[in-house]
Order: sequence, then structure tokens, then C-alpha cells
Amino acid sequence: MSGNTPAYAWLNGTIVPWDQCLIHARTQGAFWGANAFEGVRAYWNNSDRQLYIYRLEDHIARLRASMHCLDMPQTYSDTEITAAILELLRANRYEEDVHIVIVPYFAMGRNFDPLCHTEDTGMHITVLPMPRSPRYHQGAKAGISSWRRISDDTMPPRIKTGANYHNSRLAQHEAVRNGHDTAILLNHRATVAECPGSCLAIYRDGVLSTPPGTSGVLEGITINAVARLTAEHLPLRFERREIDRTELYLADEVLTCGTLAEIQPIVSVDGKAIGKGQPGPTTRMLQELYEAEVRLNPTEKYSLAVY
Repeated sequence: MSGNTPAYAWLNGTIVPWDQCLIHARTQGAFWGANAFEGVRAYWNNSDRQLYIYRLEDHIARLRASMHCLDMPQTYSDTEITAAILELLRANRYEEDVHIVIVPYFAMGRNFDPLCHTEDTGMHITVLPMPRSPRYHQGAKAGISSWRRISDDTMPPRIKTGANYHNSRLAQHEAVRNGHDTAILLNHRATVAECPGSCLAIYRDGVLSTPPGTSGVLEGITINAVARLTAEHLPLRFERREIDRTELYLADEVLTCGTLAEIQPIVSVDGKAIGKGQPGPTTRMLQELYEAEVRLNPTEKYSLAVY
């Protein structure tokens, strides 16, 4: 089914044909990006012909946190959202890796005013086939963005809302224009924040480090998995601390991780090779551990079976 339009989507409680998953252009969610969202991966396990959703409960919990910060009413329960996702995956009969996007949104405001608060909300869920990026294997080239990451005194960087991601979009488009694969955003203190849509970590002198939540980063689910896998399986120390720009250049390895990105090596920053300029052994070990957890040996603790 890869490359084809999915047969179905989910809109406000109902499975609908893909091209009928529509909201009005003047909803606050469409007009001003007044929404919350989560992206969730589901992995196809060919050995038992089963699709496993990875860490759905954690994603829904983070969705609730985003909605809370936006003062968004909870129209659907966690159980209803989970049931909707399962229903949608089964309707589309996926037998491949997919990416699920859950979007609760503010609908029409009073007099169609995008600024006023409204209790009128909706939700749509879509799923697309999502094969692994080639950069998972070959690594990515990154460049420091001229755009700074949004900070907690302007917009809440910890939450996933559409309006926040214009910041990421500007940085990503700039990076591609400059010949890179992705961007690295610094925060208002000029220390490392994150990449557009993913967290970042460096490995140097036996320590794996990532910026803390106070650095203007999304509090990532995948980076938490990396921290746990490191503690359980690798003879390394994991820490959260501020990271300077030049530390990226001097690191043994740099990696980015997120639901969509999974765990990707960064092989150069600003044209400077990281380590030997190729994916390093620590990143590869983390990829193997992550792969075993999401696909080869999924557990009930972290994965939900679809079929």
C-alpha cells in the first residue's frame, strides 16, 4: 500500500473515506494552528504478521498535557482515542510500518474570531505508511539554524501544537536551502535545543548527553527510551545538561531521535565531520536495542498489538 492514498481516516468519532476527512478553513485549528497533536509509530512484525503501536499510552498522556496547556476541553477519553486508532488501522488493513497522527483542534470561535476561547473542538486521526528514512542507515548532515528555538516566555516549547512548528519549519527549510539534511536549533541562551521534530544527544568520553527540559525542548518520548536503554544495556552514563554549540563539533557522535526520525546519526554539523564522519558504534548499538524493542521483541509494557 506504500505510496497510495489510504482508504480511510477518522473524524469526530467516525471512520470516513480519506478525501472526506475535512475541517472548515475558518476553524481556529486550521486558521491559526490552534490544535494539539501527537505522532505515533506502529511497527509491522513480519514473523507473527502483527502490527504493534509503540508507546501509545505515553503519547496520549503527552497529548493531554498539550491540551491542558491550551485550555482545550477533552472531548474523547483515552479509551475512545485508543479504540479509534485500532479501528482505523484495521479498516486500512496495514501490513507495514505506519505513522499515526492524532489532532484535537479548536473549531469555530464566536463570530469566527480565531482569537477568542471556544469550547467547540474536534479531532481527526490519520495514518500513513511510513518506511524508515535512509538517514537512519547513512546518517544526516546538520547545520546550525539562524532561527532560535521558541522559549517558555514566548510559547510553550514542551507541548505539541501546530503553531509551534512554524519555528521548526523555518529552520528546516533554511537548512535544506543551505545544503544540509536537517537543522539544529539553539535556544535564547545560545545553547543547543533540538532539531525540527526531534531531540538531540551527543556522545563524548563515555557519556551520552542531551539538553534538559529547561532548554526549550519538547520532552521527548524517544529520548526517554534512549535513556532507559542506555541504563539497562550499555556501560555509559546518560545525563541531561546544557550543551554548547562547539561541543557538537568535538563530540565523538551526535544523534537525533524522535518518533518519526527514530534514532538517526548526525555525521556532520556545519560541514564539520563528527568523529570519523560516519555513524558511530554507540548510535548503532542504540539502534539495535531500539529495533529489538519496537519490532523484534515487542512487549505489552511498551507496545499494543493491533490484529
